[in-house]
Amino acid sequence: MGVVTDILTPERAALVERMAALGARFAERAEAHDRDATFPTDNWADLRDAGLLGLCIPAADGGLGGDFVAYALVSEELGRHCATTALTFNMHTATTILVGQIADDLDLTAAERSLLAERRAELRRGIVADGTIHSQPFSEGAAAGATAGYSTRAVPADGGYRVTGRKIFASLSGAADIHNVVCLVPGDERIRFMGVPADAIGATIEGDWDPLGMRGTDSRTLVLDGAAVPEDNEWLPPGAFDQAATRWPYFYMTLSFAYLGLM
Repeated sequence: MGVVTDILTPERAALVERMAALGARFAERAEAHDRDATFPTDNWADLRDAGLLGLCIPAADGGLGGDFVAYALVSEELGRHCATTALTFNMHTATTILVGQIADDLDLTAAERSLLAERRAELRRGIVADGTIHSQPFSEGAAAGATAGYSTRAVPADGGYRVTGRKIFASLSGAADIHNVVCLVPGDERIRFMGVPADAIGATIEGDWDPLGMRGTDSRTLVLDGAAVPEDNEWLPPGAFDQAATRWPYFYMTLSFAYLGLM
């Protein structure tokens, strides 16, 4: 598989093989999905059936227990077979890494850790039990990896927030069940990370998406106009994302692994 053997532990190799077992059918479908600009729903059903939606969810929570390195290897393997599926799978899995391995490495108070554990348990349960698909549209036109300058605002409201803003290149825009966005609460400079239900009133998808080789990613624009977000969908404590962006800067490299598979 062309990887450095000291990172390819037996556990990680087994996860790569699990993805490789799906590769042939993904490759057969890849051309049609790009030609017809269709989201690879069939591939995502196969990922769900293989347990791979929970790739980076701990085994104790029903997932496969993969870490950041395991994701890198599995994503590269997926990229060999279908770029569209690999690029969209990144957005889903990156969320589980962010609220999991990365969040565990941050400086949080006991109360923050308790709340994190409670909320991510529900996020993980939804993925494992219900096949919930997560997207991660961060981009607003600012520099990649920027930790300031987000224009999306979350205004506190009864039971949660009302979120307003625009997220471009929102991959899985028509397929995700939850869009995980970064935003700011007025008067508070700490970045928030919260999940907007796809069916929330005030959440719409706009525009077209037709770039060669990526037509199937469905990366249109997510428009939020006072979209209701339950308070339990604020996955990270306020300011935790700021820590993650500086202490785990390689988090922004997750898309790179899919491109390695395309080479």
